[in-house]
Amino acid sequence: MNVPVNPAGGPTERPSAQQMAVVGLISAGHFISHFYVLCLAPLLPAMATDLQVGYAELGLITSGFFLAGASLQLPAGMLVDRIGAKRVLFVGMFILSGAITLAGLTDSYWALLVLFMVAGAGNCVFHPCDYVILSSSIGENKLGRAFSIHSFSGSAGFFAVPIIIPLLEALTDWRTALFISGLCGLLIAGGILALQAVLIDTTPRKKRGVGQLRRTKDALFSRRILSHFVYFITSSASTSALSGLTIVVLVAHFGVTKSLAGIILLAYLIAASVGVIAGGFIADKTKRHDLVLIITMLVAALVTAIAATGLVTFWICVLMLIVAGITKGIVAPSRDLMVRNDAPPELLGGVVAFVTIGFTIGNGAAPAVAGWLVDIGTPLNVFWFAAATSLAAIACVLVARRD
Repeated sequence: MNVPVNPAGGPTERPSAQQMAVVGLISAGHFISHFYVLCLAPLLPAMATDLQVGYAELGLITSGFFLAGASLQLPAGMLVDRIGAKRVLFVGMFILSGAITLAGLTDSYWALLVLFMVAGAGNCVFHPCDYVILSSSIGENKLGRAFSIHSFSGSAGFFAVPIIIPLLEALTDWRTALFISGLCGLLIAGGILALQAVLIDTTPRKKRGVGQLRRTKDALFSRRILSHFVYFITSSASTSALSGLTIVVLVAHFGVTKSLAGIILLAYLIAASVGVIAGGFIADKTKRHDLVLIITMLVAALVTAIAATGLVTFWICVLMLIVAGITKGIVAPSRDLMVRNDAPPELLGGVVAFVTIGFTIGNGAAPAVAGWLVDIGTPLNVFWFAAATSLAAIACVLVARRD
């Protein structure tokens, strides 16, 4: 299928229906990828009883999933740059959903551990593949909104888990819940295979294998790409600290019930999702994506710092959290476009794979660091940590944009 391509790698003219089909299919894959990340959590009590293992052993299953994915993400991104994104995406989706399906058929703890590591290996392809396909398939004037829908679909996958998985378990059992979840992913994999002609990955690629490792290394260690990498660490650390420990802060400092604190956390997460959609429209209306990041992260730092002072009432603190959620959502499409525009087009897969490893680092480290700050001081230190890491993210943007 021949599609006119502009110098940045995206199509100059393409029917809207085809672009919508691409966004829908890629977002469906992103949804199920995030769904699988949390799918075990509601099933752990039943699994512990049935398999006669402790929660430490069950935690290793999730750890194995993340370790396999993080270890293979950069090689997967380089493979995308070498052979194209749409084939890699199909294989990754098939491996991921196939492993989850098989996990629903086993009675062995060790088989579950291995299968979830295999699933993690399949899950590593989504960020590099999705970025390349969206960048190549969607027109420049709609790319911000495409990235926003893509980000929103991932959040929706998280939101869906506590609704769908307990329902499936109640109607059947934990194994069947996994099996049905896996089948849904296989259906999406089938859609990716059937619509290969619609998915375009036309980012220019050099002759296969010639100097790719050297060129990728040079790109990854450039000032701008390293700044993006650290930005992903700091910004995700700020978000992860708030989402992971806000309930602790609200209960300990304001004395509210856990139920009310949970509702406030849900409001924060919903605000972030709304912000993502708004951010797509903003990203498509401006070329100064760096200013979008600086302004929104500055607002996020300001409102969380105000909450951290302890001088505001509970409901003012709630308002500050909702504003922080909206701003943290708004940045996502502009952030994605900055990475896309700063990466060499023929190395976009590897660059995206590298910088989004920062997600894993920030999300993994922040709860432990923020929790330690609570232990040695006050629960409000969580908000100070979120404000400080937001300011650090702004510094990364300034370094990336320094002439």
